[in-house]
Amino acid sequence: MRLHKSAPKLRSRYVFAGAVAFVWILAGQLPVRGIAQGDITYYQHVKPILDRNCVACHRPGEAAPFALTTYEDVVRRAEFIQWVTESRYMPPWMADPSFRVFANQRLLTQGQIDTIAAWVHGGQKKGKPVPATQRVAAETWPEPDLTLSMKPFTLPGDGSEQFRIFIIPTQLQEERYLRGIDFQPGNLRAAHHARLMVDTSQLLRPDDGVVAGDPNTEFTRLNVRLADYFLHGWVPGNFPVFYPEGIGKRLPAGADLVLNMHYSPTTRPEQDQSRIRLYFAPEKPRRLVKTFILDENWVVNQPFVIPADTVIRFTMRSPLIPTDISLLSIMPHMHLLGRSFKAWAVTPQGEVLLLIKIDDWNFNWQMTYQFEHPLKLPKGAVIFAEAVYDNTSRNPRNPFHPPQTATYGWGTTNEMMNLIFEYLDYEPGDEALQMPGYAR
Repeated sequence: MRLHKSAPKLRSRYVFAGAVAFVWILAGQLPVRGIAQGDITYYQHVKPILDRNCVACHRPGEAAPFALTTYEDVVRRAEFIQWVTESRYMPPWMADPSFRVFANQRLLTQGQIDTIAAWVHGGQKKGKPVPATQRVAAETWPEPDLTLSMKPFTLPGDGSEQFRIFIIPTQLQEERYLRGIDFQPGNLRAAHHARLMVDTSQLLRPDDGVVAGDPNTEFTRLNVRLADYFLHGWVPGNFPVFYPEGIGKRLPAGADLVLNMHYSPTTRPEQDQSRIRLYFAPEKPRRLVKTFILDENWVVNQPFVIPADTVIRFTMRSPLIPTDISLLSIMPHMHLLGRSFKAWAVTPQGEVLLLIKIDDWNFNWQMTYQFEHPLKLPKGAVIFAEAVYDNTSRNPRNPFHPPQTATYGWGTTNEMMNLIFEYLDYEPGDEALQMPGYAR
């Protein structure tokens, strides 16, 4: 389904937030009730929470800036861990759970918060290791079937933003289907956003490393029609995306991945070699995932301009949905001036379907939110969204002091209003299909 003439575009902004990247996925409950404070130990009570919910990223080789895999790792940061969990600064879950619950929801229960606090105040006792047969399985991503890397790229270090295209041949001898996709930035300080597309012509290979938008590129000169304009998008805070059994994305034989990479300004030359990790479906899925994007072109109260010293609200309205579809995921996107975001749909019968609500937008944590079950959007439905932007000096994330008028653009100091959906053509029974959240 195409909602406008131009190819879908995912443009985003990344700021490294390693110092606060602590808890990624928090599930389950471990209440303190009935356990004396002094009896709570690391191995019996705290380690299961961390293993289940934190070490997927807090381990060597992953995105987090420090490990939480040993007692020594954790006790060194015990009070910090208590603070970020009690304040609910972590986990970084932005969506309002009273508006819509998602399959990949990360929320720390009060029982888990109390357990960590009681352990800290109770002397941070180590305890005895739990037998292997009784341990909580550590949260990790599955091993990918294929890992592809872009060629090494050196950022010039001259304070400029870099928009680059990298062509990565898959060298697949046969058509494959993806049950999951993961993007791993090689340089977390500089990575701004990444968007993956698919080319089957192999004519774009001379474009490897060129500046995105250069009119002299093969992409522009040949007007190549891509096989997939949006295979996957990575933005700050995003995680691997997986699909239920029998559902996936097509990757043709001999395809090249087209990586549109945006880097933040750096003050010295730095290296990047980001990776794409692909998870293959064991057989051809019965249904293929599709994508559509609502962007600034669908803002009702144009122009999309955010004057200095103002707080302004923009409303977006989609065209009529042309056929019954099942929404799998939703990903809002704004930049540093964003303050809140809300989206809903209205059916031809007047039913309101709540999609997502983020009351305190945080540019550092943007995610692909998977619905618990595919959400049916009937033919004739309309999607609405409201976004509030704060371009005043009261906004601590405002990149300019004093504030300056902001307009649309890919850059750090520009703004955007995007809403990205993955969906299926609707089939009866979709509502009962369980979305995987994260494949563990």
